[in-house]
Amino acid sequence: MKKSALFATAIACVGLLITGCQKNSSSGTKNQDKITVVQNATVDSLDPILAYQNTSSTVVANTAEGLYTIDAHDKPQLALASKVETSNHGLTKTFTIRENAKWSNGDPVTANDFVFAWRRLSDPKIASAFNFQPGAAGIKNANDIVAGKKPVKSLGVKATGPKTLVVQLDHVVPYMNKLLAFSDFAPVNQKYFEKAGKKFAQDSSHLIYSGPYQIKDWKLGDNTIQLVKNPKYWDAKNVKIKNVKLDIITDPEKAAIAFENGSADYVHLSGQLVSKYRKDKNFVNDVGNFTQYIMFNLKKPGLDNADLRKAISCSINRKEITTHILKDGSIPSHSMVMKDLVKNPTTGKDFADESTTNLYEYSPAQAKKYWNKAKKATNLRSFTLLYDDSDPSYANVAAYIKAQVEKHLPGMKVTLQQVAKKTRTDKMSKATYDATLTRWGPDYADPTAILSMYQSKNDSNYGRWANSEFDKLMAQSDQTTDQAKRYKLLLKANNILIDSASCPPLYQIGAPVLERSNIKDLPMHIAGVPFFFKYASIK
Repeated sequence: MKKSALFATAIACVGLLITGCQKNSSSGTKNQDKITVVQNATVDSLDPILAYQNTSSTVVANTAEGLYTIDAHDKPQLALASKVETSNHGLTKTFTIRENAKWSNGDPVTANDFVFAWRRLSDPKIASAFNFQPGAAGIKNANDIVAGKKPVKSLGVKATGPKTLVVQLDHVVPYMNKLLAFSDFAPVNQKYFEKAGKKFAQDSSHLIYSGPYQIKDWKLGDNTIQLVKNPKYWDAKNVKIKNVKLDIITDPEKAAIAFENGSADYVHLSGQLVSKYRKDKNFVNDVGNFTQYIMFNLKKPGLDNADLRKAISCSINRKEITTHILKDGSIPSHSMVMKDLVKNPTTGKDFADESTTNLYEYSPAQAKKYWNKAKKATNLRSFTLLYDDSDPSYANVAAYIKAQVEKHLPGMKVTLQQVAKKTRTDKMSKATYDATLTRWGPDYADPTAILSMYQSKNDSNYGRWANSEFDKLMAQSDQTTDQAKRYKLLLKANNILIDSASCPPLYQIGAPVLERSNIKDLPMHIAGVPFFFKYASIK
């Protein structure tokens, strides 16, 4: 498996397998037009701007194609747009929508479908979790709209003809094409949306499709989603797999058994299963694109003390977590930006390797030093560490952190609190927590996919951290077209964030799998939507 073929998940660690019709573990699937993808996260919504879970974004991207898609080699390709022209020093993008692009109900896909959809995405009243992305793409007025400073209609996107979409930018964004391939930039047919009303995207009877697949017999809450080839898709002739079934399997042991008995072709492994199958000829090991952090709520008195946060970070042995607790190929992380996401445009070195990697790593002596300083500045002697139930490893990691902090910071007590994932995210958004285990994965292959969430005015800045120099560097990176200079600005911003210890990175998840060889061109993309099924085939 190539580095680009990584196991991804937007907010949760997703277990995945592809099942077929073979009867022994050494053979591949024999059904050449059907695969089954099994994940451990249910669909939360199929409205493009509300689809938050990894499963949801996968379904949306494959049924509601946007201007771009990502091919099997991790490269962005024009999708519903047949061409794009750049003018005004790169600040104007004019997209031509394909003449043969149609919705599954026969309506033509128009430029207004994108205008309507992107305005919804930016609307602060709807409060999409991804409403920062139009600003990240550089679209004019997007940040001010999200902040409530300008009307939604001022968004820099307009239809100058049925098939002509003009996008005005505040600044040039070199990774814009990659970002526009993400599921939240999918078009929405305004006429159909208004007719469906509150039933829109609640079931397959209240959806129409612009992508290579459409959904059959599904309603919100189902644990199975059947994707079937969309005959009205503009590139239907090149869609090789006619049926893609998504099932939910939460037990990794059952997934591994399915691989052994021949009913599964691609299985994500975790914990002890990695050791069990490490010598199997089908075993492939890689690192994934999610980094696990401890996020502190800096609005809590005491946790706003940098020395206390540094003391906690220095008390945690990240290598012990990955080697003795997780045992799944995860690696210790010391950079906010994960490995294999971005390379230095001048030297080719990995961004994570060039970041400040030795700050606040495991050191009992340093932990004691920072703790002694913190005790003089704050009376805080206890805090609650929040974690959710979406992954069984979290409880063990949290218990380990509690033991380490209490051992190395005498007098500090850590209370553990397990909650449902939605409860954790709600607490984070409302800042009603002390510290939490959380993870973040990139929606596009650029450092800003991680760093932008820590800007002081970003709604996703759940730790409420603010640093004027960091914000300045991020703004400067938006304003330059010099890629080497931009890289240095973002690296410096990354190091300032690490130095604050406001959200110390712990580990980058592993992505070990059992994978059969005859499923071709279905990489797990390191950023954004993990699967674009139109490129896949079975040999």
